[in-house]
Amino acid sequence: MIILDVGHGNCAIVRDGLRSAIVDIPRGKPVIEALVDNKCQQIEHLLLSHPDEDHIGGAARLLADPDVSIGNFWCNPSAIQDTDTYLDLVEQAALREDERRTRYRSNLNVGAREDLNFERVAIEVLHPDMRLAGIGQASRKHKLGEVPSNRMSAVLRVSLAGKPVALLAADIDDKGFDAIVSRGVDLEAPVLVFPHHGGSAKGGDDRAFARKVCEQVKPQVVVFSLGRHKYKNPLPEVLAGVRDVVPTAHIACTQISKLCHPGACTTGNTARLSPNWPSAGKTKGESCAGTIVVQVAENGDISYTPSRTQHTLFIQNLDARQCLTPTV
Repeated sequence: MIILDVGHGNCAIVRDGLRSAIVDIPRGKPVIEALVDNKCQQIEHLLLSHPDEDHIGGAARLLADPDVSIGNFWCNPSAIQDTDTYLDLVEQAALREDERRTRYRSNLNVGAREDLNFERVAIEVLHPDMRLAGIGQASRKHKLGEVPSNRMSAVLRVSLAGKPVALLAADIDDKGFDAIVSRGVDLEAPVLVFPHHGGSAKGGDDRAFARKVCEQVKPQVVVFSLGRHKYKNPLPEVLAGVRDVVPTAHIACTQISKLCHPGACTTGNTARLSPNWPSAGKTKGESCAGTIVVQVAENGDISYTPSRTQHTLFIQNLDARQCLTPTV
C-alpha cells in the first residue's frame, strides 16, 4: 500500500502484483507519474471517498485515459455538489459505463461488503452505513438536518494478506465518526491516515476528537497527508490528542508543516524518500516523510518506508519538531 505525498489532498494505491485499487486522487502529477512508472494500468477499483476537490480533482483525467483499464468506479452521488470538477467526473464515469469499459458503482457504503476485494487485498467500507447512505449529502433544510460532504466520507480499512494494515479516514467529521463507533465497528489498524489532514473536525474540541479516533484505531503510525502551502496542519490540538492516547506512535506528515519549519528544507538525507514512488514535495525540499510505502511480508510482518529511524534523522534539520515534542 502506497500513501502518496500529493500535497494538500489524499491518495492511496493498494497493490497485489499488477492489480491495483486507488483511493482518492487529487490534481497533480504525482499520481499519474506513480501509475505510469509502476505499470499500474490494471486498476480494479477507483474509489473516491467524497466529492471534495482535494480528493477527486484528478479522477476525470484518469477516467478519460483510453490506455488505463478501470474495472469499477466507486463514488457516492451528491445532489448538492455542482462544481465543474464533480460534474466533469460524473460525465467521464458515465461515458465509460456507456461504453461498458468501467462499471459505475454509486454505492460506496457498508453494503459493498466483499465487492472490493481482489487477490490478497481486502477493502472494508466502514462508513457510511445504510441509514446515512439512504439520505446522502443534505442541506440544513432537510427534515433530519444537514449532512455535509465530510460526514458522508467513506471510511475504509485496508487488509493485506489477511492482516489489517491501514484505516483511511478521509475527511470524516466528529458526528460521522460517532456514528461508526455507535455501531461497534472494529476500527483497529497499525497505520492511520488521520482525518481531514490533521485540521479541525468542526466539532468544537479537536483534541477530544483526536483522542477518540486513536482510542478506536490504536495506531502505531499516524500519517497526516498535507500540503504545507494550504493550511498549518496538523493542528497542535490534534497532535496533543494523538499523544494522549498513543504517546509512542510514529507521527509522519507527508510534507513539512509550516508549524515545524517556515521554509523549504533541502538539507538532510533524501534517501528516506521512496525511489520508486514520487513525492510531490521532493524537488522543492517540501517533503517530510514524503510518500509512505507499507508492505506485508509472506510471514505476515508489516514494514514501512521511510522507517521511523530514517524519518527521525531528517527532522533533526527542522526548526521545530512537533511530531517528536509532546504537545501540551
